[in-house]
Amino acid sequence: MSSSGIFSSGEDDVFEHVSKRVMLGAVAALAVYQRESLIILALMILLEPIFSRVGVKGTSDICGWLRRLFYLSKLNCAPGFIPFIGHTVPLSRAVGAYPCTWDLFAFWSTAKAPKPVRVQIFTRHCVVVADPEPIKRVFNSNIKNYGKDTEFAYNPFLDILGTGLVTSEGESWKRQRGRISQALRMEILDDVVDIATRAVDRLCVKLEKIRGTGEEIELAEEFRLLTLQVIGEAILSLSPEESDEVMPNLYLPIMEECNRRSLEPWRAYLPNKEYFEHKNRVKKLNAYVIKLIRQRWTLKHSVTATPNADDSIDNPHADILDRVLADVPKSEYGPEVERQMCDEIKTFLLAGHETSAAMLIWTTWELVKAPEKMKIATEEAKKVYKNSEKKNNNKTPSRDELNGLEYIVGALKESLRLYSVVPVVTRKCLGDDYLGGEFIPKGTTVIISVQGVHHREDLWKNAQEFEPKRFVGNDTDETGNYSYLPFIQGPRNCLGQYLALLEARVVMANLLKKFKFTSSRETNGAKHTKMIPIAPADGIWFTVD
Repeated sequence: MSSSGIFSSGEDDVFEHVSKRVMLGAVAALAVYQRESLIILALMILLEPIFSRVGVKGTSDICGWLRRLFYLSKLNCAPGFIPFIGHTVPLSRAVGAYPCTWDLFAFWSTAKAPKPVRVQIFTRHCVVVADPEPIKRVFNSNIKNYGKDTEFAYNPFLDILGTGLVTSEGESWKRQRGRISQALRMEILDDVVDIATRAVDRLCVKLEKIRGTGEEIELAEEFRLLTLQVIGEAILSLSPEESDEVMPNLYLPIMEECNRRSLEPWRAYLPNKEYFEHKNRVKKLNAYVIKLIRQRWTLKHSVTATPNADDSIDNPHADILDRVLADVPKSEYGPEVERQMCDEIKTFLLAGHETSAAMLIWTTWELVKAPEKMKIATEEAKKVYKNSEKKNNNKTPSRDELNGLEYIVGALKESLRLYSVVPVVTRKCLGDDYLGGEFIPKGTTVIISVQGVHHREDLWKNAQEFEPKRFVGNDTDETGNYSYLPFIQGPRNCLGQYLALLEARVVMANLLKKFKFTSSRETNGAKHTKMIPIAPADGIWFTVD
């Protein structure tokens, strides 16, 4: 049909005022034939003068949006869709409620697995996936086609992550991963055993004071402080006193605000008291970390420094900052390197303690609820440590001896599956692709529902039950089947996963062989609906015997 068959007799006047860009929108609207497209077309005609000034990019964005709408409208759509704004209403209602946002993603995706499910957040086109095969394609076999989603999912956390390993791409990512891989050589893991032992000993002193008194203690926050002490000493050689002074006053409030912004994005634009306090804390934390980097670099390159001194990577007891700085040529060091190092260290802090703390509290909670499982874990801890004392006359088992804590490690891994402390991972589709047999157009946000995969009954027998034996005597998380994803899988998997599990088994074993914990509040066990990693809603309180 010619254009004269579409428009009225006044079409010449229309063509005089409507550019080719609007005509392109008209064609797209007619092709898609949906209300959203017609609304976009009307806006394009009314706002054509603005489009003329904005230029080609705006037109390209709109055409891309319409193209995604056209193809994704053919997919299974999650319930609660409203034209133009998509699933914004049900997702908004889920903020701070049960089921929460992450629960909805899990429900929606598992119901249609292995196929992806269409979800629209405001005007952002997404698909949610909860099946190992398409997840493997995103994380591994077609990884180059899926970039980090820094403008959406990671954006609220950029004050912490910056351009560190979690958000970087390309050569920057390769450079950082190589540097950090070298820093996390086996020797640092041996040090982590001693560091974690000192940290849990300090917690034991606190627990001993209330043993048998009936006084409550909230362990979730204790574990956060403990894991911060461990990672602070492992990265920066911070004393526990300095860690306790800096982290609760700067780092933890920053993380709390970042978590709130992830589900309440308007907070990032409201110039209120919380906004300026957050900005000030970020500035102070950056200044603090850069000062530490500068001091260490100055010490390393002072005239009194000697080859293979304590700050050298050749020293098996050098901390992670020493090891990372050892890879920086003197000719390259400057403000830009300091800023990048600052982001890398803050990324270490986030990745190095949040997951560990969540893993510890949920494992403790599940074992307390199941006395028979607690008995197995406690007896195992006592056996491994007793054998170590006999063999080495040393209360601290070696890393190899700690491999005997199979059931405790199984419990830690099972808590990561059951609670999916990082419930979703997002990627941006950089080019057209197929996932689960469905066409996914370029520009689509792909939401991997880790919680959905972890809770699928066809992948995990009695998926809602806590069963540590799933991970005893096998390598469920190492088989590459992409059904177990607490540390992701593929080339971008978490480099710190072995450090986290080693630290956690030391802490858990020491606590279980010394103390008996009893739940002291009925509210224990409720999950926080706004925090990532998933933490208890109101802490978890215990009495100690």
